[in-house]
Amino acid sequence: MGNGYFVSELKRAFFSRNTFISQLLIFVCIFIGSFEFIFHPYPGVNAIYLFMYSHSEGTSAILSLLFPVLVSLPFAASYVTDVRTGFIHYISYRMSRKKYLLIRLLVNGLVSGYVIASSLLVSFILFLLIKKFDVSVVDTLNIIVLRGVYEYSPVLFVLIMILNSFVCGVVFSTLALGVSTFIHNQYLTIVFPFAFYILSGTLLFQINKFLNSAMLFDLEYDPDLKISYVALYDLILLIIGVALFFIGAAKHAE
Repeated sequence: MGNGYFVSELKRAFFSRNTFISQLLIFVCIFIGSFEFIFHPYPGVNAIYLFMYSHSEGTSAILSLLFPVLVSLPFAASYVTDVRTGFIHYISYRMSRKKYLLIRLLVNGLVSGYVIASSLLVSFILFLLIKKFDVSVVDTLNIIVLRGVYEYSPVLFVLIMILNSFVCGVVFSTLALGVSTFIHNQYLTIVFPFAFYILSGTLLFQINKFLNSAMLFDLEYDPDLKISYVALYDLILLIIGVALFFIGAAKHAE
């Protein structure tokens, strides 16, 4: 039952209306970020340049602001839905609660990472076609932290940014899923990661600039940023999200 349920939930999540809406909105954000440079032949604007401006470079890169909501939209509120509809009581007769919770965590993380990483990958391929596969190094881009990788292979640099976006999707949607077991509201569940994102960039930033969770998505957030800081922050938020999910679910079971 466990494997079959995992596969069916994965299909349900990947082909859901919320996932489609999330991916569509991500493409809109990418288009807004790169719009100015797609249709104007500015010198030095190549596929890498378009990708960075759609991702996090410049004031029009709204994806770097809205991604916490967009990755939480597909499946982070699924536990709340299961509780509200009574499905959680039905499934408890078919499998152990622990297995159900693990499947819910895995599916949520996979679909959330997928929607943003796949959207960025498809967009980069389109940028390659538009710019005739021009991926030369552009000095006007603000790339410092991963400068060595960028100069060695701009394409590898982009792939690392896309992989990192997948991790961000997993982390923020898991945090949302964990909080959902306490607030029991699907709309607040989806908005919560964005609220934390803003809080970390305003209040937590005053304590230490590396507490700003913006650095998790934008690896070029600060010239002094180290990848180890990002990995540690990701791990802490992921552990918090998982812990909240199991603790909240256990309290609900009582």
